[in-house]
Amino acid sequence: MSGQRIVVVEDDRATRIALRSLFSRMGYEVTTAATVADGFCLLDPAPDYLILDLMLPDGDGADLLRWVRSTKLPTRVAVTTGLCDPDRLEALSALKPDGLLSKPVCVSELCCALSVRKAGTHHMA
Repeated sequence: MSGQRIVVVEDDRATRIALRSLFSRMGYEVTTAATVADGFCLLDPAPDYLILDLMLPDGDGADLLRWVRSTKLPTRVAVTTGLCDPDRLEALSALKPDGLLSKPVCVSELCCALSVRKAGTHHMA
């Protein structure tokens, strides 16, 4: 796994720390951000994987996904959200995330969406 990088953009501190710990133990280099602005700063160089929350304090995480897709970064993106709005989710699906997961997130589903080695089946808020 050495050299593969995961960026986690999540404003919930506990979830951010848990994801960092989990993927670090799996051998990934993990960097984290709590805002859209900080997330943009972590996309150069392009990470292998991006775990992206949508509702962030300074804007919409979908802006990061839109940018990743429009610039054709070779990054697999898993979106995690607590949103239930079908119109919003449909619009998000048009951006073609590799995974669209409802919170609480099942870690094995997250790993599957990213195509990374599977971890346990724990849930994270």
